[in-house]
Amino acid sequence: MFDVIGQTVKAFSQIRLGPWQNLGDTLLVGEGNLSFAKSLLSQPAAQITHMTATTYEKERNLSDEAQQNASLLQRYGALVMHGVDATHLERSFRPYEFDTIIFQFPNVGSRKAKYGQNPDHIMIRKFLHSAERIFKPDGKVLITAVDSPHYQGVFRFDDAAKFAGYEITETWPFDPSLFSGYAHTNTNDEDSALDGHSRFVTHVFGIKT
Repeated sequence: MFDVIGQTVKAFSQIRLGPWQNLGDTLLVGEGNLSFAKSLLSQPAAQITHMTATTYEKERNLSDEAQQNASLLQRYGALVMHGVDATHLERSFRPYEFDTIIFQFPNVGSRKAKYGQNPDHIMIRKFLHSAERIFKPDGKVLITAVDSPHYQGVFRFDDAAKFAGYEITETWPFDPSLFSGYAHTNTNDEDSALDGHSRFVTHVFGIKT
């Protein structure tokens, strides 16, 4: 009986974790304070064989929290890099290196149009195009954002995927409470995408075949 209960609890947990399982060689970009990387590394179901966690900020500009999290990640064997531009990943990494690339709550911090488009949409297009060069042939990209018509209109994930030669293979609700210690902060300020919102979604991107 207890075996059945245990298996049921495990199966339910796996369903709740959704795409955050069997990640393999994993790259995280835009990790403002590195708290998501730290939390994900502690998830057994993630099955991370090696983690590379990156921030857009230079090391000298990191918050005290980010520096502490970086030290902890390094003690557990993760590679931590700073000053990494998510739209030009090929400058920092070899081709075909990662199984999973993760971008939590991307935000350029500007509303000024670029090429007549929302700058967040342009960033996602460039990020996906860059990511293709460094993940393995069956690799995937996970992008989490606020789940609302406004944010879907800002990022236009379907259009970005089509432009970069991807397809969205899955969409999962994202529950921050599953990731102990995760406290998202924006790259450009101390605000958090989690504040003032209750619904979040993770899109799973794969190269269109």
